[in-house]
Amino acid sequence: MNKILALWATPRSTSTAFERVMSNRGDMRCFHEPYNEAYYRGKDRRNDRYYVLEPDLEVKQELTVRSVHQDMARFATTGPVFVKDFAYSIIHIADDAFLDSFTHTFLIRDPAKVITSMHTRWPDISLSEIGFEDLYTLFTRIADREGKAPPVIDSDEMLSSPNAGMARYCEATGITFIEKAMEWEKRDENPTWNTDIDGFHSALRSSTSLNKQPRNYPPLESSAAMMRLYEASKPYYDALYKYQLTIDKPNMTDVT
Repeated sequence: MNKILALWATPRSTSTAFERVMSNRGDMRCFHEPYNEAYYRGKDRRNDRYYVLEPDLEVKQELTVRSVHQDMARFATTGPVFVKDFAYSIIHIADDAFLDSFTHTFLIRDPAKVITSMHTRWPDISLSEIGFEDLYTLFTRIADREGKAPPVIDSDEMLSSPNAGMARYCEATGITFIEKAMEWEKRDENPTWNTDIDGFHSALRSSTSLNKQPRNYPPLESSAAMMRLYEASKPYYDALYKYQLTIDKPNMTDVT
């Protein structure tokens, strides 16, 4: 079996835009949050969010985190596989056998940006769904197993120089950087398993490249709940930020 290239992230970290670049490469099969689908919708789900919103929503009885992993492993026998997902979706099953299936990489983002974006859509967002603690726990587990830190990309650093950031990621993971994958035509389809009624991917659907998007969210200080989430998440982000990959950015003074 080929190792599955995994990007573990938190919500609202530009990870779906990152995934679009990987899908646009054309040389690997890409999956969008398959473990997270089981986390919310499967028989062994660990969160009832969608069933509180829609009590009559059908439970996917055939879907479990383990069944998702079996599917990913099967696909990986036929060729390269990339999966983007959240650490909180899998941390409860992340034993050695599970972790051995992957080449692990991490995407982080300033929790202030993550939280203000998520809170606008899900005002009842929980600390576990923000996901920084589980992301850090997974990172340290892998670093301890492998004797070195796995690759970490900071979203803001990458978006400040997208081609250089993606090239650095490719170098760290041993895959070829494909520059033409960095741009695409607008697509209307929703790249996820849910209905996206909260508009998580509206900016991505109208985008044509991996670049910064306009932000217009209430400040952290406007909500005590957001401040609590931020204060609990920031130490884990800071700990991960220390390991971010250095991105060689072009000297803009040389560009005419």
